[in-house]
Amino acid sequence: MRILAVISGLALLVGVAVHAAEKPSAAFQQAMKDSGAALQKIGKDVEAKDYDAVAAGAAALKAVFMGPVGKHFTDAKMDAALEKCKAAYAAADTLEKAAKSKSETAVADARKGVAATCAGCHAAHRERLADGTFEIK
Repeated sequence: MRILAVISGLALLVGVAVHAAEKPSAAFQQAMKDSGAALQKIGKDVEAKDYDAVAAGAAALKAVFMGPVGKHFTDAKMDAALEKCKAAYAAADTLEKAAKSKSETAVADARKGVAATCAGCHAAHRERLADGTFEIK
C-alpha cells in the first residue's frame, strides 16, 4: 500500500514538472510579438498625435492580455505573471481612455505605464537564451 502511495506521488510530481517545462503555445508567442509591435506603433502614433490610432492600439493590447497571454498564465498556474498581465490590461485601458480624451499629457503618462508594466513582467518572467531567443521562467 505504501509503495502505491509513493509511486502515485512520484507520478504526480513528474507530471507537474513536465507541465511546468512545456513551451508556451504558438498563439502565446505570436501574441507577445504582436503586442511588442503594437507598442512600437503606439509610440509612433503618440508622436503623430493620432489619438484614434493610439486608442485602437491600446484596445488591441487589452485583447492580447486577456486573450492568449492571460490564458497561458492561467493554464500554467503562473499567478504572479497573471497579476502582471491584469496590471498590463489596466494600463492599456488607461491608455485607451487617455487617447479617447485626446489629452497629450495623459496619453504620454499612460503609454509609460503600459511600457513599464510590460518591462516589469518581462524582467520577472522571461530569460534570454544563448541563441538570442527568450524563454518563460
